[in-house]
Amino acid sequence: MENSVNDILSNVAKVQRELEGMFRDFWSKFLKYRPALGYGEPPADIEDKESELVVYVDLPGFSKEEIKIKVTEDMLEVKAEKSEERKLTEKSRNYIVKERMYESFYKRIHLPVKVRPEQARAKLVNGVLEIYLPKSEATREIEVRLE
Repeated sequence: MENSVNDILSNVAKVQRELEGMFRDFWSKFLKYRPALGYGEPPADIEDKESELVVYVDLPGFSKEEIKIKVTEDMLEVKAEKSEERKLTEKSRNYIVKERMYESFYKRIHLPVKVRPEQARAKLVNGVLEIYLPKSEATREIEVRLE
């Protein structure tokens, strides 16, 4: 039963990633930057290892100071925000260009198993956030005798 639930969750996550990618590809044809309305959910993968879950989130261009991570026993939240201002002056043509950009990402993941949030650790490697979440011990089952 547990394997079939994991298979279903894995398939749902795969479909969700594919839909997110299609949506991102669609909007990238029309917009230079992501919409300012807050859309921006980065793609993520979850690897189920024997003793931990490893979550990989694509966050190219972000520094570790711009990323916030929150973990509970069954939920992971990743938020990344950055703003940039560029100014280009070209005296020979007599104009100035000043551009501002704000980019934010938010990802909330319902974890397939319970984890120990106090032991979570993370690192940023070449634009990919790696979050290591040690699994909780298996739920114990106790038989209760009737009095």
